Amino acid sequence: MEARYIIITALLVAAIVAVCGCTTVTPTASPATPTPAAQYPMTVMDYYGRTATIDKAPERIVSLSAANTELLFDLGLGSKIVGVDDYSDYPAEAKAITKVSGFAEVSYEKITAVDPDVIFAEDIVGEEAVTRLREMGFPVVEVKNSNLTMIRKSIELFGRVTDTSANATALIDKIDREIAAINAKTAGLNESQKPNVLLLTGFLISSPQIYPYGSGTYGDELLTLTGCKNAAGDVLGYQVMSNEAIIKADPDYIVIPVDGVMCTMDDYNYFKNGNETWMKSLTAVKNGKVFWVDGNLFLRPGPRTPQAGLDLARIVHPELFP
Repeated sequence: MEARYIIITALLVAAIVAVCGCTTVTPTASPATPTPAAQYPMTVMDYYGRTATIDKAPERIVSLSAANTELLFDLGLGSKIVGVDDYSDYPAEAKAITKVSGFAEVSYEKITAVDPDVIFAEDIVGEEAVTRLREMGFPVVEVKNSNLTMIRKSIELFGRVTDTSANATALIDKIDREIAAINAKTAGLNESQKPNVLLLTGFLISSPQIYPYGSGTYGDELLTLTGCKNAAGDVLGYQVMSNEAIIKADPDYIVIPVDGVMCTMDDYNYFKNGNETWMKSLTAVKNGKVFWVDGNLFLRPGPRTPQAGLDLARIVHPELFP
């Protein structure tokens, strides 16, 4: 049980408090001329302002986060990935790739064995591990995929490093079109048409603390995009929300990502059925408006973010998203 608490704490600390305005998105037009080939050696700057020099077009890639693994596959680089973290399970092909790291725990021996040309990491890996990998001579590119703007920047950067910029542009265009399609249906809603929604990062029967997507978070961005009010809007970032605060907010809907770690189906059903006295008083519980969603979509900001938005929109606005 202690391990689950550690996972929750680490995930929430790792999350960025950043927000991208969910105004109407105009898809970026693809360039009319072919993208020039990348020039190597190439030196790039990552999210943290650190530089990495890549000697040649990468043929052997390590991904230390599930979100980055999905992104790399979407760029057509699946066959070049030689190492991933334990949680990289999408697409299905990722499950067969050598596992070189656990949760905030890196196997330097395994990474050395697969001998990558570049390593793509997120902050969950930890500064100590990233520093050591660099000292070992591996170029490490670290990103944060905590909102739509940062997701686009990560895709562009990955495309540049791997000489797949044309694919990166096409992927960004696809994401923008899908986001715009959702926004087109929700942008005209007035305040009275926007339900009050509590979107959680997860829920565990074993944990006395509840962490919502508060103001300025990735989930807050999704709620705005899908035409909702954030019932945790008074909570800054990923801080704890007390039972009393949830009762006061009295959400119309409660949405819980289920991924088997941050929340299991047993945990979800416990909340849905109002198994604690305070839960029974909530409008969402009384009206049967507690829903679960695919945790991997909501807890891994990346190319499937539009699908997360669509799944949420279908719950809260079924009249607009049949």
